[in-house]
Amino acid sequence: MKKIKRMAILMLPTVMFMCHGMAEATLKSAVSNFYSRNSPDTLIRLYEDPGRQEWQKPMQVVDLLSVKPGDAVADIGAGTGYFSVLFAKKTGDSGMVYAVDIDRNMVEYVKQRAEREGLSNLRAILAKADDPMLAEDSTDLVFICNTYMFIEDRESYLARLKDAIKKNGRLVIISYNLIDSPEGPPIHTRISKKITVSEVEKAGFVLEKEHFILPYQHFLIFTRRD
Repeated sequence: MKKIKRMAILMLPTVMFMCHGMAEATLKSAVSNFYSRNSPDTLIRLYEDPGRQEWQKPMQVVDLLSVKPGDAVADIGAGTGYFSVLFAKKTGDSGMVYAVDIDRNMVEYVKQRAEREGLSNLRAILAKADDPMLAEDSTDLVFICNTYMFIEDRESYLARLKDAIKKNGRLVIISYNLIDSPEGPPIHTRISKKITVSEVEKAGFVLEKEHFILPYQHFLIFTRRD
């Protein structure tokens, strides 16, 4: 069961944003095998595992981002809406949260969850692997947790995200460090903080702040460089 949980965290964003070359083929095979072995209900239970709160610290993460009523937030690789729901409660009826994912089952789950929890400001978006399907200047904050390393053409994808972020808006990336950890994907599939910062800054962002509350991940906040 522990092995399955770790694999679930690897697939947490429920995406197939793949790496290049042999790594792409290997990861694609792992994704295919994982989904073929587990039903959507099983995946949902794994993604929503209460034990995840101990190291992901979702409430603390959201509080540190100071999301306020009226804000528009996009959660890339939203999965079950683990973070999306928390953002929706912060933005209130005057705000909007876009739960972006390329897995139809997860998108449908978030739609039902939003209705069940009375969150009219939570909208699930079925995106493409190379396009988050966000309108220009539509978001104050784009949030990417455990998904950045799976984006194939990050240069192009970051350009699309920049277009979607309003002036003075923020891009937040939480991703696994290059250290042995009991949670997360194999180290060889991870991207270093240094490379992440370099790629994002090249795309027109500035690293504004870094938080150190997460034991296995870096937590980076960027702003648009206009």
